[in-house]
Amino acid sequence: MSDAEQAEEIPTVRTRLEAMLSEERIAAHLERKVIKLDGMVVEDLDTPAPPGTRIVFGGS
Repeated sequence: MSDAEQAEEIPTVRTRLEAMLSEERIAAHLERKVIKLDGMVVEDLDTPAPPGTRIVFGGS
């Protein structure tokens, strides 16, 4: 399996959130900087979010 094929299989924050939320809702959360991946604020929805990582919504 090539590196490109492996990269395609790793879900991103975006793909994981799209399973639960509309694009508008995701954009609103991103703008408010309340999406966190393993405790770190997400600034790029294309950040890899492999199984085992935790996405949460947190206030300021």
